[in-house]
Amino acid sequence: MPNKTEPNAPAKKKHFQFFRNMIVTGLIVAVPVILSLWVAWYVYSRLTGWGLTLADSMGLMSGLPPFWRTQIIRVLALIVVLAALFFIGVLTKITLGRKVIEKAQALLLKVPLVNFIYSTCKQIGDTIMSSKKGSMFRQVVLFEYPRKGCWAIGFMTNENTPENSEAARRLGKGDLISVFMPTTPNPTSGFLMLIPRDECIMLDMSVSDAMRLIVSCGAILPGSEDENGEKSGDVG
Repeated sequence: MPNKTEPNAPAKKKHFQFFRNMIVTGLIVAVPVILSLWVAWYVYSRLTGWGLTLADSMGLMSGLPPFWRTQIIRVLALIVVLAALFFIGVLTKITLGRKVIEKAQALLLKVPLVNFIYSTCKQIGDTIMSSKKGSMFRQVVLFEYPRKGCWAIGFMTNENTPENSEAARRLGKGDLISVFMPTTPNPTSGFLMLIPRDECIMLDMSVSDAMRLIVSCGAILPGSEDENGEKSGDVG
């Protein structure tokens, strides 16, 4: 006796696919939002936690409801932190303040282990502040990796010449380019590579388009249109 397929089987399959696609779409939208809020709350808690400890030790605002007391103290602590950062920023513009900061920096550089952490963080901060448009990624670069015929996308972070780089002098290959190759789909980790300039292809692609391409695992191409007919490139 021949098997009879249910007449509504295609409809059930279509409904299941729709349900699955909506869940995936929801995850794609919700996960970045949730992670962003979690990181923001983590930073906020770390910056203002000292205020709660200080208030508890001094018994401040003990008559308020616990929830409102906690929030008021955290907001006040955040205002104090922002005021301190503003004051430090003002000091860097004053001759006396710069001298005080330089003395403090020199002291930190003499402390074992602390000097490594401080110098590394300072170099990263100086690089970000001095780079064009506030980004250390200067240009999108295409290069062969991990073998000939396979191409990877990275970001040029610096140029190394025999005059300013020991690596370039020792390799004797002329100018080298410092390239950061982020991992997919998490671009916060990756690899630093020194590649000869003539082995790199400089792309006109913007940094934001390249980052979008990496995070989407290649699913979103620069200039491509999404389902709403809007281009995936930069807005405005």
